[in-house]
Amino acid sequence: MEQAAFLLLRAVTGIIFWAHGLAKWKQGLGTVSEWFGSVGLPEWLVYPVIVIELAGGMALILGVATRYAAWALAAIMVGAILTVKWQNGLIGGAGKNGYELDLVLLVITVYLGVRGKRLQPGN
Repeated sequence: MEQAAFLLLRAVTGIIFWAHGLAKWKQGLGTVSEWFGSVGLPEWLVYPVIVIELAGGMALILGVATRYAAWALAAIMVGAILTVKWQNGLIGGAGKNGYELDLVLLVITVYLGVRGKRLQPGN
């Protein structure tokens, strides 16, 4: 049962990141890089972020290189919280998103990074 829960957590987290990467890709790299610039991030950062979200999300879905993907995705969540969402607070308000979802995704990716692909009974 625990292995099934771990698989579900890993796969759903992968789907969420993959979908976010795909949304950025569909928006257009130029549009997203301009937005990155508008919030004080280097515009070139959009490229590794999209690659990590797409490839890392797919890696989690497939259970391949789980630890590496999870730690890379965790780094993106730390960056998103500290540079974009922190000022809005945990829940946000007035049309601004808080960092609650980012924090949950950060904790999940840290867990996946620590546990990795395999979950053995008693671990």
